[in-house]
Amino acid sequence: MSDVVRFGVSLPGKLVKKFDETIRGMGYFNRSKAVGDALTGFIVDKAWQEGGTRIATISFQYDHGVRGVNHKLVEIQHHFDCVISTMHAHVSHDDCVEVLIARGEARQIKKLAGEISAINGIKNCKTVVLS
Repeated sequence: MSDVVRFGVSLPGKLVKKFDETIRGMGYFNRSKAVGDALTGFIVDKAWQEGGTRIATISFQYDHGVRGVNHKLVEIQHHFDCVISTMHAHVSHDDCVEVLIARGEARQIKKLAGEISAINGIKNCKTVVLS
């Protein structure tokens, strides 16, 4: 027995047209798959707000020439036991990008991202919740 459920949804025509254009541009060939992915994203975002154990990436760009930025980043990452992996890349003479994978309580991951964002030299920081 299949767990697929068919249901009808009424939406404004302009919204459906824009959705179809958007998903085609993303490479989707199946509107149902795109709607399912959108619903999953909506549910994960809501769960992130409510807390609980989550898996997320924290990506940030920073100027490695700013005094003390590297030391502060390492210090913060060692302070939070939710960091399970990191990747570092040199993207220009001045800039580096790091991606952290974190697994733990939502509030702890949010605090980690907040502390990273507050460091002098951080240019941009974004958290993406995966589950």
